[in-house]
Amino acid sequence: MAYMGATQFKAFQRCEAAALATLRGEWAEKKTVALLVGGYVDSYFSGELDQYKEEHPEIFSSRYPYGLKSEYKMADLIIERMKRDRLYMLLMSGRKQVIRTGFIAGVPFKIKIDCLLNAAQSKQVVEQFPETAIAMGMCDGAIVDQKLMANFDSVWSPEDQARIPFVEYWGYDTQGAIYQEIEGNMLPFIINAGTKEEEPNLCAFYVSDADLAAKLAEVEDLAPRYQAIKEGREEPRRCEHCAYCRATKRLRRIIDYKEVDFL
Repeated sequence: MAYMGATQFKAFQRCEAAALATLRGEWAEKKTVALLVGGYVDSYFSGELDQYKEEHPEIFSSRYPYGLKSEYKMADLIIERMKRDRLYMLLMSGRKQVIRTGFIAGVPFKIKIDCLLNAAQSKQVVEQFPETAIAMGMCDGAIVDQKLMANFDSVWSPEDQARIPFVEYWGYDTQGAIYQEIEGNMLPFIINAGTKEEEPNLCAFYVSDADLAAKLAEVEDLAPRYQAIKEGREEPRRCEHCAYCRATKRLRRIIDYKEVDFL
């Protein structure tokens, strides 16, 4: 409640009512296998894997043969694939889980950066991989966010009625805008990503400063409203499509069956 964050901001974008209910402890999103696998990989690179295993006993099988469930054995294979790639590991060579706080449009934000590269580490990336120079900018450092995806395919967006890049669909560009603004040094935002395919794919993406600036303008426009909702000065809107809205829906009328596509 004290700070807005990238995850919280995106939750408000999806459904204001669900986001507020989650903050109040009235609603909890289910832990999906996808989230747990992603957390497993993140915890390895942050040096917290043993702690993660202790906190998530559900990743272990309760039947013979005991040990990690197959999904998490796959995560180990993905980690090994990442470790074999020189550029991937260089991008993960900075300080891990760096916390920063600041304000956007008068709203307090807190971020936790997966990996923050300094100038020397950024220069090392460019020296060894000259084609990264465009993404790395002035080599003053870089914000690196690690993602584990099903694949890198574009995703169908009902709102846009078109397939859009997964970075936009999942709001990673919005996350990058928040991180860049709060970190404060206008560092490039890099997404270091792997996939959960049978043969894991790896790719490093960057979001241009122009795209980050456009997303920051959206954050500046919406954050004050979301803060007002948190403080009880504004009523949250329901999206009427998410799990929370379905669970708390109250019937008010009887509709023509032809309207069902619009519910």
